[in-house]
Amino acid sequence: MQGPETRASLIGKLGKSDSDDAWAEFVELYRPLVVRVALAKGLQHADADDLAQDVLATVGKAINSFDPLADGSFRGWLFKITRNLCVNQLTRGPFSGNRGPIGSGDSDVHRMLLQQPADEATVTLFETEHRRLRFQQAAEMLQARFTESTWLSFWLTAVDGRSIQSVADELGMTEGSVRVARCRVLAKLKDTLQSDD
Repeated sequence: MQGPETRASLIGKLGKSDSDDAWAEFVELYRPLVVRVALAKGLQHADADDLAQDVLATVGKAINSFDPLADGSFRGWLFKITRNLCVNQLTRGPFSGNRGPIGSGDSDVHRMLLQQPADEATVTLFETEHRRLRFQQAAEMLQARFTESTWLSFWLTAVDGRSIQSVADELGMTEGSVRVARCRVLAKLKDTLQSDD
């Protein structure tokens, strides 16, 4: 695996009939993101899970028509789907089941809701969660490429926020060795994440 994906290669694989592995990877990467956005918008956990399923089903039906020139970035396209389905979910009445949005009954009101710009907090949450998930996937992939002491030098200082001196003492390394190890992992992590943008 070549780093966290929404690369064109993953997107291209999603539209193929033998795409089970690609879909599993896509679901692992994006389902938690959709659920967190839905929860932040006020949905209950069960409704957020349902929304995630709806988003994944919509992506599955529309992936072959996704066009970066017309639709923009894949992440932006996914965000619009998530946002629109979240609005649909929030405008459902308490007894509507899965029949779609209800309320005033006026389709112009529903259309207006869908056309409202996304609030900054939702956009920020979506972007933050996306970066967190990309980091997590890249870290899982890269960890095997480094010795345990090199990886721990990075993780304990850069992620856990511990001092270089305490990590050096714990790992039996010099402070300089911890700094070099941390820099090596950070450089590789940065390269991996930038190659996906």
